[in-house]
Amino acid sequence: MIRRCLFFVFVFVFIQINAQHTNLTLSHDVNLIYEQEINASEIHSSFRPLIKSTVNREVNTDSLHLLEFSNKWTKWHKRKLFSEHLIIIKGEDYKVTASPIIHFSKGKEMESEANTFTNTRGFVIEGDIGKTVSFYSSFTENQAIFPNYLDANIKHTKVIPGQGYAREFKETGFDYAMASGYVGIKPSKHFVVQFGHGKHFIGDGYRSLLLSDNAFNYPFLRIQTSFWKLQYTNLYAEMQDINYFENNGIDNYDQMGYAKKYISSHYLSTNVNSKLTIGIFESVIWRVNYAPGAKGFDVNYLNPIALFRPLEYSINSPDNALVGINAKYKLPLKSYFYGQLVLDEFSLNEMKSGNDWYGSKYGYQLGAKMYDAIGLENLTLQAEYNLVRPYTYAHHDPRQNYAHYNQPLAHPLGANFSEKLFIINYRKDRWVARAQIMMAKYGDKIKGDPTSYGKDIYMSTGEFEEPSGFIHAGRPSDFGIAMYQGNLTKINYLQLNIGYLINPSINFKIDFSIVKRDLVSESDEVNTMFYSIGLKTDLFNHYYDF
Repeated sequence: MIRRCLFFVFVFVFIQINAQHTNLTLSHDVNLIYEQEINASEIHSSFRPLIKSTVNREVNTDSLHLLEFSNKWTKWHKRKLFSEHLIIIKGEDYKVTASPIIHFSKGKEMESEANTFTNTRGFVIEGDIGKTVSFYSSFTENQAIFPNYLDANIKHTKVIPGQGYAREFKETGFDYAMASGYVGIKPSKHFVVQFGHGKHFIGDGYRSLLLSDNAFNYPFLRIQTSFWKLQYTNLYAEMQDINYFENNGIDNYDQMGYAKKYISSHYLSTNVNSKLTIGIFESVIWRVNYAPGAKGFDVNYLNPIALFRPLEYSINSPDNALVGINAKYKLPLKSYFYGQLVLDEFSLNEMKSGNDWYGSKYGYQLGAKMYDAIGLENLTLQAEYNLVRPYTYAHHDPRQNYAHYNQPLAHPLGANFSEKLFIINYRKDRWVARAQIMMAKYGDKIKGDPTSYGKDIYMSTGEFEEPSGFIHAGRPSDFGIAMYQGNLTKINYLQLNIGYLINPSINFKIDFSIVKRDLVSESDEVNTMFYSIGLKTDLFNHYYDF
């Protein structure tokens, strides 16, 4: 924290060069204010968070925000409470805003009759200096008691979904913290560079099968290049496996933190015409091996342009690569169709044979979204279907799976699943409402059986010996790998939120939520019914719908 503060002091004192190279929030809820205008434009919307200076070439997000929530507050305390950031410092060539982040809620989990709560305190700071430099920082400290299914998941993974390491709090709760921050620099008309600690999302839907903000924050370098009808993004990131040393009996006293791996990703988006946008994605997951004679830091993956698959073959690489496609097609009636295809491993010959080869590791997404549906302003409808084959995102060496901090980097269900989603959002003045239905089916692990059936991407896809000598059993066979193999599990999830927006600048609102979740498998049944009410600064996506 001290080093971060010193860096910002350095920036203020020594850089004398208005910007907005910070991001629009990833929050699905907040983005509803801007999405319709953004999707009607030529903006490349699929690599998120969107950078404000790129979006504002065509859509003035600040004006949209003020237009949606115009007010006549003249007294300082009313402006700060109902419309503005708490602190605003600005001059001729700089602007800094800061506000508190809070989430105080109480609830009840009906099945176990447990009282739930969330207690969050934090801050968000954002600033622009001259025309070149912008910065962002946020921090939250949290304590919470969760409903039954989340409580069980957290105890298993040791992680609050997407929000950090879970430490015990008063025996039945958890204590956790999350920090985000980055500096954005625009050295020229066509380039924006960001370096910091955060999350990203690739896609135009609610879920992403390429890269989502499901997992915890990570250090990253993002380079975005825009020209003509193209936008090209390089993303380099460091990921962690927080259980690797402990699970494999390795003394990590000489290690720096958790076991680390690295991701190099390229995403090229092109506007084919005024209606169709297509994006091509590739990513490789690799780790540094410091053993004598072993491969160290591989500079090949820092190449900002080279295709990773040919590169892997050229260096005889054992690393894990994924490729994918994202597409969006604009339809009449303020709507669009979107989809994704991800390939982790694939053989056309095996696909034609119909033998259900284990290496047919792929997934796809189909969805549609409509704004001002049925002629009602600010009513948004969305339907989405996701399917991912067994073993997708996994690897024979679990250290190189497509995951971070005990969570998948794409869909929270991992692999070997299908999912149907229906979401309704409505806003009237400052009143907001959201309803969601999620129906999922997947094949889980079988209790007492060490075999991987394809859902848990932290399990090896083949027999694999860890440094400790432990041997992973791997998959049940090479062929005959069917969807939902293992412990067949079904989830029905329904959620309703009704809120009143107090301060739109930080999406601060009163929120009432009720959730009903039913899980039925061949070996278990878990029913959940809980409600909560509270005050919350809703700036981040928290995926509890799994």
